[in-house]
Amino acid sequence: MTARARAALFVFGILTLALTGCTGPAPAEEAASTLTWEEAKADTQAMERQIAALVPTEAVISVDQNEKGGLFRCDEVQHRWKGITTVTLVPGADPESITKDMEQKIDTLFPAGEFEVTNRRGITDDYVATVESPTTGEGYLFGQGRPGTIVIDSYSVCFTLPEGTYPGGDF
Repeated sequence: MTARARAALFVFGILTLALTGCTGPAPAEEAASTLTWEEAKADTQAMERQIAALVPTEAVISVDQNEKGGLFRCDEVQHRWKGITTVTLVPGADPESITKDMEQKIDTLFPAGEFEVTNRRGITDDYVATVESPTTGEGYLFGQGRPGTIVIDSYSVCFTLPEGTYPGGDF
């Protein structure tokens, strides 16, 4: 091998490490590629229901989970499923204080350290809590939607669609 070929190989190796990291993809990212969209949807909807269950039962009129959601791109190959569940509250219930209470209890649903919890004020100045995995990108946002409701907006881990599956429409 010539000195020029060795130099090119060395540069290629350095660039590969810089772009992929020293350890390669995290185990959760590897698992995401084997997940079907149906499994990602089912897992995410199950977590939406668990988050909705954090609302005190005496404050709930109904819990309505959208049967269908949509797909959004994670990258050029993978997608994530996105869905919504709405909790309608009894008259007089305070969505902000309930959301803050839910935020305090959220760590009971997730393994320690696997999800980060943050909060902010939305564009309508409503309090919104966000729970997101830094390794898989799975996440949940919850806070007041229409007056008297708490909306749980979710997005699954990334997965690869079967060859030939059109990602548009309802899933």
